[in-house]
Amino acid sequence: MRAVGFRTPGGPEVLQVVDVPVPVPGPGQVLVEVAYAGVNFAEIYRRRGWAAPAGDAAVVPGLEVSGHVAACGEGVDGLAVGDPVAALTHEQTGASGGYAQYAVAPQELVYPLRTERGEVDLLTAAALPCTVTTAYGLLAAGRLTAGEDVLIHAALGSVGSTTAGIARLLGARRVLGTVGSPAKLARAEAALYDELYLRDDVRGWAEPSAPEHGVDLVLDSVSGPTTTASIGALRALGRVVVYGNPGNHADAPVSTHALWLSSKAVIGYNMGEIAVQAPRVLRDQALRAAELMASRRLAVDVGEIMPLECAREAHRLLESGTSVGKLVLRVAD
Repeated sequence: MRAVGFRTPGGPEVLQVVDVPVPVPGPGQVLVEVAYAGVNFAEIYRRRGWAAPAGDAAVVPGLEVSGHVAACGEGVDGLAVGDPVAALTHEQTGASGGYAQYAVAPQELVYPLRTERGEVDLLTAAALPCTVTTAYGLLAAGRLTAGEDVLIHAALGSVGSTTAGIARLLGARRVLGTVGSPAKLARAEAALYDELYLRDDVRGWAEPSAPEHGVDLVLDSVSGPTTTASIGALRALGRVVVYGNPGNHADAPVSTHALWLSSKAVIGYNMGEIAVQAPRVLRDQALRAAELMASRRLAVDVGEIMPLECAREAHRLLESGTSVGKLVLRVAD
C-alpha cells in the first residue's frame, strides 16, 4: 500500500512515499481504510528522532485518521465493514501509522462517526482522535468549571482553537489566548477569544495585575519560559496544564515550595501515556466530542488540506509556526 514514512530521522526532507504491506488486524483490532490523516506536532517530534527506525523498515508516522472499517480482528463487536470511523493510531497502543492507505488500531480507540445527534463528516473527523480529544482532555485535566477564566497559548493552532470552543461550551467566563506573531492577531479566527495577546508581551498577559488579576487555568503547549510566566499569571487555586514543547526548551524551573505558598498547580498531559494506561478515558472523551461535532455545537477549524504525497510540505508549514487551524492530509483518491 502507499504510505509516507522515513528511514532516518531528520528534517521534513526525510519523509518519502514508500510501499509497505497492508497491516493485518489482530484480536481486538480494527483495520481502517484511511480517507484523511491529521497532522500533529507529535509526528514532527517522532520524525526528528524520538523513534529510531528499526533496520531498513520505514517508520510511518500519523496519530489520527478518519475513514471506513475495512476489516475487524477476532473479538471486535459493534463495528461492521464500511462503517465510518475515526481512530487514534498511536504506536504505543500497537497501532500502525496513519500516513497510509490503511491503518490498524485497537477497537477501544476507534470511534464511530454516526452518533445520536448526526454524523461527523470524514474531513473534520480526521481531527477527532488526537486534536479534539486532546482539547477536551486538557480542560478535564485542568478541571475547568463554569465561570472561570482560561488562557490558551498557541491560541490559533488546531488544539488551541478547538479548546477555546469547548471552553465556551463548558461555561468559561473569559477565554484568552496568546499567539507567536503579530500577523495572527489580525486573523478572523481571533474572534474566538475575548482577548488575544502576543506571547512575547508577557507584561500584557502574565503580570499579576493583568488580565484582571490573573486567570484560573492556563493551557501551555509552548513550555520553557512560557510555563514560568504562566504560573505567575495564575490566581490562587489556579492550574497550568503543560502538553507540549515544540521548541525543545529546557525544563522550566518549578518550585514546589512556591506552588505550596501560592496555592497553584502544574499538571502534565500526554495523550500517548493516557492511551496506554487509561484508553477508556480517551474513548469517553472522544465520543462526547463527536456528539458535539455532529450536533454542530463544536466547529473544527480545518486549515490546509494537502495530498498525502505533500506530507513534507505539511510538516514544514506546521514547524514554521505560521499555520492556522488543522492541517489534514487527503489519503483517499
